[in-house]
This record gives sequence, structure tokens and C-alpha cells, in this order.
Amino acid sequence: MYHPNLVRTAGCWIMIFVLTAATALAQGGRAHFTKAFIIDERLSALRRDADMTSPVVHRLRIGRPVYVIGSKSEGPKQARFYRVAVTRRTRGWLHEAAIVVPGRAGEDVRMMKLIEGTGDGLDRIALCRLFLEHFSRSSSTPRALFVIGEAADRAAATLTEHARRRLKNLDEQNANVARRDYYLNDVGLDRYSKLGVAFDFRDDSTQYVYDGKAYREVLKRFPHSEEAQVARDRLDRLAQSFARQK
Repeated sequence: MYHPNLVRTAGCWIMIFVLTAATALAQGGRAHFTKAFIIDERLSALRRDADMTSPVVHRLRIGRPVYVIGSKSEGPKQARFYRVAVTRRTRGWLHEAAIVVPGRAGEDVRMMKLIEGTGDGLDRIALCRLFLEHFSRSSSTPRALFVIGEAADRAAATLTEHARRRLKNLDEQNANVARRDYYLNDVGLDRYSKLGVAFDFRDDSTQYVYDGKAYREVLKRFPHSEEAQVARDRLDRLAQSFARQK
């Protein structure tokens, strides 16, 4: 889903399986692979050894898949590390809280707590997308959808402010292009677009408005959830806002 060349990616992971399995067999053991994903960049330093002071090899981004092949603790009441394979040639140790393991009991609850405590809007949306992809049957699914809409609503004001500064001289530019076209092509929207979040533009007030996709998804899939009523209210306000503009 996230990689443009699925064949190459699949081939890479096959090589990881083969090499790790060969190593395990050579040592008289069995190879075990557990797929996981990065969820906390604050702890996602891939280190050479299972030690908080060990040199950092890479800093992994949210959503990056890894394969857990072992674990080790620094000591009693100390951080636990996972030995992971990142690519065919890159391996190292990650703090246990940096990743989430789909299918493991309680991981959806832990990830939802992280989402609720994340302040950055883009990170909240990225984490929610990851949650929805790998924990679609969780009771927290409607909440994850709602948080996407909530984060996008909040981002609209900030995006508007930044775009206004970048586009303040529009009247002196191409008179054949509508102001709305400039705003909806502004670079500030790019990262949100990659996460599946879209904004519309109100020409009368020169501001972005979240298009409400996540709210509509809540109403469609979870009409009786607590989030549904709030989502319905926000969609009603959005419709009224554009009705006034017309």
C-alpha cells in the first residue's frame, strides 16, 4: 500500500526470510518472524546493540514495517529491546515501545493511548491510518476515524494562515487563474493529501475547510457509536457553511 514497487519490496523481504532462516538453522534453532510497525519516532532509534547508549544506525519513521527476530532486556526494570530486520542488510535493536505488533492482545489499546497523547496533527493522522489498517476490528475503530477528522479540522486554520502568507500577492500574478485554484494547489496540503486527507476552499472567507470524509465514514460504518453524533453535527455545520457561501 505504501510502496510503489510491491514486487521489489516482496523480493527484499523474501531475502530477509531466507538469510535469517539460514542463520538460525546454522545455529541449530528455528527462525521466527513477527511483523511489526513503527508507531513512536521518539523511541525509534535503531541501535547496534540492546542498550540505550549504543550507537544509532537509523531513525525509523512512523509506519515503517520491521520484522522482530529476537528480544533482550537491559536488566531488571530496564528497557526491553527487540532485534529487528529492517531491510535485507539492515538489522538492529529497537526499544519495545517504538513498535506495535498487530494481532497481539492489547496492542490496539496501547496504540490508541499513544494516538490520544500525540500533539502533532500529521502524526495523529498517520497513526490513525496505521491503526485502521491493522486493527480494523478493534472497538476503538470509530474513535480512530473521528480523530482523523478532528485533526484535519484543527489543521485547516493553520494551513489557511500559512497559505495566506505564501499567496498574499495573488492579485499581482496570473489573472486568468482563480484564487481557489492557487489555494488548493498550495504545497502545504501535500503531506495531508498523501495521508488521504483533503480540504475544500471557501472563497468568501479565504480559508480551508476539511471535506469531512472521516466523519462520513463514521456515520456509514458506526451510526450508533458515540462519535457518530458529533460527526453528524460537524457535517451539518460544514453543509450550512457552504450553503451560505452560495
